[in-house]
Formats: sequence, structure tokens, C-alpha cells
Amino acid sequence: MYHLNNYGLQYRNDFENNVYRRIKMNYTNLLQYKRNKGKIILFTDFISTSPEIKMSILWSGRKKSKEIFESSRYFSVICYIKNICQDNWIPNSINVTDESKYIKEKKVIFQPFSFFHVKDVQIDIENYTADIYLETIGRTEILEEKIKNGKEIIYNKEENIMQIK
Repeated sequence: MYHLNNYGLQYRNDFENNVYRRIKMNYTNLLQYKRNKGKIILFTDFISTSPEIKMSILWSGRKKSKEIFESSRYFSVICYIKNICQDNWIPNSINVTDESKYIKEKKVIFQPFSFFHVKDVQIDIENYTADIYLETIGRTEILEEKIKNGKEIIYNKEENIMQIK
């Protein structure tokens, strides 16, 4: 994680603030987001996103959502992520457009253990689609090192950062 954070400082996301994640998800998992509206969540995996909404619509299967649901029971989901980052923060997201081997699209990844506010969740049961609105939470230091040494983290609401207690 230390090396990823340093890489992020060098190749921080220089796209506009909004990026989009496209996924297909079952209804049970969507309800977990709905229950966490207004709360802070954490993703433990890399999250691939794009600053191009058109690509997210295409890859999420938004235009074929009924067909996708009938064959797999998955909803077409787009996460709208407002990526907030200050100059003195360790970036949550990294521009990896130049590293993409297969598809030449603008690409931003969020590092594992990135924190987000769940702002809103809109589920359209009739069309088998959902929109999840997230907002990033920053950090000014590499938390993983401190957590490894037994420290706890807390949310600083005034600064919108996770920090060591």
C-alpha cells in the first residue's frame, strides 16, 4: 500500500471530479447500499472507473437492462463518484489511462481501502437499473502503516478525512 500511495502522488487523477463505475449487481447487494445511505463505506478492492459516462452506460448494459436481468438476475448499475481531493491529501484515485492495454479509454482506479460517503441510491425495479451516488473521503497520511501498528482511525467531519485517532 505504501508504494501504491507514492505512485498515486506521482500519477494522481487529473480528470474532472466526477468518475463513473459500471457494474452489474443483484438486488440483494443493491439493498446493502440503500441501507448504508448517509453512511461511510469502504471498498477493499481496486475500483476501476472512467470519467466518460458514455463508456459506463455501454459497459453496464444500461440499454439492455431487461435482457440482462432475465438472463442473470443482475441490475445495470452505475456509480456516480464525486472524487474530492485536496493538494495536501494522499490521492484515492490514480490515472492509469496510459497503462490500459486492451481498451483505449480514460481510466481511473481507486486504491483498495478507499472510503466513500453513500449520498444516494436510486433503484428502478421496473427497468432493472440502479444509480449509486458516492463521494470520496480523503486522508492526509498513509493510514495502513499506523493501523498495522495498532492505531485506530476516525472520521474528521470538518475536514472530510479519515485520520488516526
